[in-house]
Amino acid sequence: MRKRSLWHMLTLSLCVALLVFAGVGCKSKKGLETINTNLPGDESNGGTGMENTTTGEGQPDIDQENLIFDPSSESGLKPIYFDFDSSTLRPDALATLRNNAEIIKNFPNVIVQVAGHCDERGTQEYNLALGERRALCVREHLMKLGVSGDRMITISYGEEFPAVQGNNEAAWSQNRRAEFHKAQSR
Repeated sequence: MRKRSLWHMLTLSLCVALLVFAGVGCKSKKGLETINTNLPGDESNGGTGMENTTTGEGQPDIDQENLIFDPSSESGLKPIYFDFDSSTLRPDALATLRNNAEIIKNFPNVIVQVAGHCDERGTQEYNLALGERRALCVREHLMKLGVSGDRMITISYGEEFPAVQGNNEAAWSQNRRAEFHKAQSR
């Protein structure tokens, strides 16, 4: 158990270091004022969808340091649920991911955060690592479905933000999930 905990701490430290390093080198020349990050259900742009503002390479020209992801904002994307202590995609998750991928592909300038969550069982370190595996698994599958990896950022919240309060399987099953949050400018 001690080796497992040390391994998870090292993995988490490496991930934090990579995120810090990646954030330092990601500043672009243009800001987000030209990018509209609306998904279906977001009426802040009159429900008209996205502007098509991209660089010559077909990727959004984005200053990632100015992105925020608001979990309370409606993205129009459905969460993915997992079995206990698993980051394997279930058949219902695969169907949901197919639908989510089509929505994401219809809005080429949207940056999506894939947030991995766990139920309260397990240590904080273990749950952060499991949430990370869940988020990365979802991101990888979305890439197989044609969503550019450059448009997705992963994060693990572990057990910190339960969807449902409770100490039973009904609550735990709703907390073992990956959620999608769209980027918004500061």
